[in-house]
Amino acid sequence: MGKKKRKVPGMNASSSADLAFTLLIFFLVVTSMDTDEGLTRLLPRWTEEQTNQDIKKRNILNVLVNANNELMIGDQVADVSQLREKAKNFITAQGEFSGERGPEMKAVDPEKSPELAQFFGTNTMIPKNHVISLQSDYGTSYEKYIAVQNELVAAYNELRQELAKSKFNKDYDEEVLTKEEMQALKDYYPMNISEANAKYQ
Repeated sequence: MGKKKRKVPGMNASSSADLAFTLLIFFLVVTSMDTDEGLTRLLPRWTEEQTNQDIKKRNILNVLVNANNELMIGDQVADVSQLREKAKNFITAQGEFSGERGPEMKAVDPEKSPELAQFFGTNTMIPKNHVISLQSDYGTSYEKYIAVQNELVAAYNELRQELAKSKFNKDYDEEVLTKEEMQALKDYYPMNISEANAKYQ
């Protein structure tokens, strides 16, 4: 007599699919994703008034990066390492740069406005009218663009740090300052970086 063939039990395909799905979810959760370095800056709230806002030339510092990754600050060719200090001089109205300044003209400070500023009193002269106009070419490298942006943001952060130390004897840090103190520093040195073409008056 011949031997009877043994039946091989079939696999439950549904349980295998469940297992594969569970493993997929597990690896998605525990695997760290590489992310590009970039900017963590909140953009200002858009308003209808900002679309066609006229800005005086004296209040604008032009920062240009061309397709060859060459930087121009105002009307001067410069290196990225110089940008932070030059931006600080402009924001604090040190008279180094101005859109109105030509070869025969002296530097003109950006306008300051008397404001009621918390912790700083009434008629505090704040450079809120200044604008740093950043323009880049399509050929500008991502690394150069990020380096320029980081230097501009660092300029504001350093000014706020200096003000925090002198006014509150604290570091410019959300964990150290109160919300009111932090907002007062941001109001005193508003981060006015524009990548839109401004209309000159």
